[in-house]
Amino acid sequence: MPRLLTATVALALVITGCSITTNPSNSPAGTQQAHEQTSTGTPEESTPAPAGTPRSQQPAATTPFEIVAGGGADATADKALDAKIIGAAWDIEIAPDGTANLLINNDRGQLRLERIHPNGTRTKVDLDYNRNLGRRIAVGPDGSAYVNLHVGEKNDAIYRIKPDGSQSRQPVIDYTTATAGIDARPGKAIGKFGTFTVDAEGRLVFAVEASKDGHSGVVIRRLETNGTVRTIAGKRAEFTTYDAAVAASAAALHPPSSGAALDWETTAAVRIDELVTQSDGTILLAAVGDDNGGTARTILAITSTGKLTKVATSQLGGTGGAPVAPAPFTQEGTVNDIGVLRDGLAAAGGLIAVSTTKHAPDDTTAYYNGKYTPGQRAVLDQARGKAIRLIRPDGSISTAALGAEFALGGGYLYVVERDFLANELVLGRVKIPA
Repeated sequence: MPRLLTATVALALVITGCSITTNPSNSPAGTQQAHEQTSTGTPEESTPAPAGTPRSQQPAATTPFEIVAGGGADATADKALDAKIIGAAWDIEIAPDGTANLLINNDRGQLRLERIHPNGTRTKVDLDYNRNLGRRIAVGPDGSAYVNLHVGEKNDAIYRIKPDGSQSRQPVIDYTTATAGIDARPGKAIGKFGTFTVDAEGRLVFAVEASKDGHSGVVIRRLETNGTVRTIAGKRAEFTTYDAAVAASAAALHPPSSGAALDWETTAAVRIDELVTQSDGTILLAAVGDDNGGTARTILAITSTGKLTKVATSQLGGTGGAPVAPAPFTQEGTVNDIGVLRDGLAAAGGLIAVSTTKHAPDDTTAYYNGKYTPGQRAVLDQARGKAIRLIRPDGSISTAALGAEFALGGGYLYVVERDFLANELVLGRVKIPA
């Protein structure tokens, strides 16, 4: 029987330590226009439950799922809600001021950065580097966006787009610099960043491969403010037999509780899909690899003190998990009931957001409970998304929304909804109840 998701007893401590600095005085992206077009008035408030009532017995939140961008008729519109947004969003990040940054691949295979600003306006930056193969963005504390773009024939490089839209012609870091001081395979087409993020101090944190004598593994490194690069987690596992290699790959996905991050042994069968950094120095990562004959996805946390802790894991080919509740923010169980983890990871304000393969309920009215324009409704009616679940500090889980890419910021969950046939998307958000 496929292994269901497990979690360590340190989960509550790990999640509680994940926080992001936000400015309450800044309105989240699209607030003004979103309320003009998607709200019918003051949102109805949930009836308070008696003190001590378990969350599973409390009434579900009635906060509407509001659209903040897209669904319009004009692809060139400056107002986010008038815009027709064409393409597939590969990644989304929320800046400290509430600006939503979307990395979008259009129908011609070209990349652009779309920014949905707190005042409801929209700006676009066409990425004009010589190769457009990046799939990740990260946002720094000053609002700058970082994107990895394939340059030349072999190597990735990470570039910076400033808040005013200007693009650096020189990369912040290339793969050669990123692997300085560690063993890597020169001359091989392996020069791709696994993923990356930016911490609260503006330092890039990224995953790269280390390799020597036929043994490879993934390591997490950081570009320091003085320009040096150092490893903060991971090292190559050493083994001499196939069975030992299989065991090492499985062990990498199930490290000992609170072990040293630099002692975390990895293999070529492990990759890092996502990295998220928090204001307290905690780094969350999603690792995928071979796990005793199957493929598993594990969420790990690296603390500011250099400890490594497992948050959750699941077999990608597994089944099970709690069904999606008829209404959002209804407790569906504990982290052990979360189901099969898929792409996507976000964290802020003591919450972790992940996506799962659980199917939506037959009636999704409670999840799309705003007032929408015909253009927005057309996209929502065709959207087919994953269940986006929140893990709270007490280990309880609830489905917050249904959609594709997602991010947390300013007390909201932002979600991309896409009509695949029309190649059109809208950006929505829902307020997370306390």
